[in-house]
Amino acid sequence: MPEKFGRVIPFYGATDGALFEIERRTMDRDGHVLAAIDALLPGGVVLDTGAGDGFTAERLTRSDRRVLAIEPAAGMIDRRRPLPWVRAVVQSLPFRDHSLDAAYATWAYFFPDIGYGEPGLAEWHRVVRPGCPLIVADNAGDDAFSALDAEPVETGETRAWWTSQGFRQEIIETAFRFDSVTEARRLLGFYFGDRGREWTAPTISYRVALYVGVAGEDGCHLQS
Repeated sequence: MPEKFGRVIPFYGATDGALFEIERRTMDRDGHVLAAIDALLPGGVVLDTGAGDGFTAERLTRSDRRVLAIEPAAGMIDRRRPLPWVRAVVQSLPFRDHSLDAAYATWAYFFPDIGYGEPGLAEWHRVVRPGCPLIVADNAGDDAFSALDAEPVETGETRAWWTSQGFRQEIIETAFRFDSVTEARRLLGFYFGDRGREWTAPTISYRVALYVGVAGEDGCHLQS
């Protein structure tokens, strides 16, 4: 299926599961981001866009909430997680119009600075029922984590783009909490090279931006 999934952004987790496991386990280990998203999501059927190995989708599944895990990269999908998996790209979602109760993405797909924002957002608006929540988690910058980058990513343009699309921003203060300095250096070194390999603590502060909007214009009337 190379043509159907030809617009997938390469991601290291598809080939290095052990390193990705460190990232998932240590990023926001206190669960602040997960709790914020959970509080914003309704019950019903929810879409996790770019679900990776299903770490977040599994934790946001509840007795009254079914999370559909959408992931285009075959190497990322972990079918050991009891999730409804769909291999697809967000630019062309295989769902009927207004058939879902919410959609979210955590550090996946929505990169407006390289032109990936509008087509996926249009599909979200198509498949999510009007008035229901749309949520994106991304780096907020201005923290110790971002400071390790030799050329820190400018988050102002991303914030301005989401604001222009009617989203509001919430900032969540959290941290990467590693089991050891060795583990921290392994992941941070992968991200940032020598600066990361020289990190000297098992914790590093991390700020996350939640961009929160709604689909369409009308109120969200959830099915019973």
